[in-house]
Amino acid sequence: MNSHKKALQWIQNVLAPQELTQLEEVVLQMTFAGQSYQQMSQETGYHPGYLKDIGSRLWLSLSERLGCEVKKRNIVSIVSQFSRGNLERSKFVETLPNSGWEKLNFPGCPLVFNSPLYIDRPPIETWAVTTLRQPGSLLRIKAPHQMGKTSLIHRLNGIAEREGMRTVVVNMQQADPTTIEDLERFLRWICLTITQQLNLAPNLDDYWIEGAGSKTNFTVYLQEYVLEELKEPLVLAFDKVHSLFNIPELAGHFLAMVRCWYEQSRTQDGWDNLRLVLAYSGELTLPIQTNQSPFNVGIYLKLPPFTASQICELAERYDLDPGEMEMLDYLKPLLDLVGGHPYLLQLAFYWLRSHYWSLTQLVAEAPTDRGIYGEYLGQLRLALERDRRLYQGFYQVLSSPEPVPLDSDVAYALEGLGLVKLKQLMASPACELYRQYFWRHYHSENYLKSV
Repeated sequence: MNSHKKALQWIQNVLAPQELTQLEEVVLQMTFAGQSYQQMSQETGYHPGYLKDIGSRLWLSLSERLGCEVKKRNIVSIVSQFSRGNLERSKFVETLPNSGWEKLNFPGCPLVFNSPLYIDRPPIETWAVTTLRQPGSLLRIKAPHQMGKTSLIHRLNGIAEREGMRTVVVNMQQADPTTIEDLERFLRWICLTITQQLNLAPNLDDYWIEGAGSKTNFTVYLQEYVLEELKEPLVLAFDKVHSLFNIPELAGHFLAMVRCWYEQSRTQDGWDNLRLVLAYSGELTLPIQTNQSPFNVGIYLKLPPFTASQICELAERYDLDPGEMEMLDYLKPLLDLVGGHPYLLQLAFYWLRSHYWSLTQLVAEAPTDRGIYGEYLGQLRLALERDRRLYQGFYQVLSSPEPVPLDSDVAYALEGLGLVKLKQLMASPACELYRQYFWRHYHSENYLKSV
């Protein structure tokens, strides 16, 4: 019996006496294979929205039975951990102390405002809040994947709303593929997203004048409708801006427009209530003129890894028990592997708090597909497989005991994924976990044949 069939059987046991339907089994199998709902739709003929509904009901049922949040993005990892060693759910539950662990959200989603798991990284938060209090400000937040950019935005928005501001977050990755094929369609989508979050009527046609140009129309719409209607300061955050970097023409127009807004907010009446936030991974490599780029103005914040004291604070909030040892001494094997990476630490602390893994077991399995990072590492591996230059560049990094020089676009792309740390385009692995996992896969015969 292959691993997918074992996982299906385990899920069936968890949901019993409820029986999986044939279509539910198909959704699960394709999810385990890493397919999106759109890909499932192409293979099965069912509408992607219908398949998503099927999946959502399944994840909800599993969440209720397992006592933790199950979603499409984490089900492979969760099933792997719970079913490891053919451990039954009832036996697993008996091993848990009555400690509220089951109420903790599974790591991976951005933290909400006032989450007890949010760890400040002074002076980042102070600088950011101070910036948003200034009329016409622009804040740039840069950090690799899963380092806490969106959580910081939620934190800032919560503070801004408490001080009487209005807030909007536009996640660029939520734009449909057809939306980003056309500038006007893309800008109208942003307008609709803004007004929806502000509970305003769209009224797009009242401000969209044929022949005026989509950037001009959007700018007039923002100034004469949105800002005029609100009266209060507006924090407008664009998250995951890096997802536009591989669409040069669209990105160039959008970024030039944002730069124009920033300049208008500093000089023109009616714009001073706007506060802009850009969150992104990696450096911009597009050929944009200096006076049209928003990446050389405003306040720039780069999110660092957690320090030793911040790691200890997070461990204490997860209520980890180091026994007779100091917390840092207890966690040293883990920290040698993942450093101060916020998401990797949260995932480890979640499973340590469950008492399902011991620290020794967790660290031993971590650089393998069977460990708690298996799904996350697999996604990074797929990103490398999709781009031959990144694949070869990271192999160079792993093959050298010293930092190696890389072409700027490769170096910044690997940094954006979080795989390397850079010092003047000299790259080295971001942490020991990546070195061990990918070195093993680069030297796997099957892996080399598949790439």
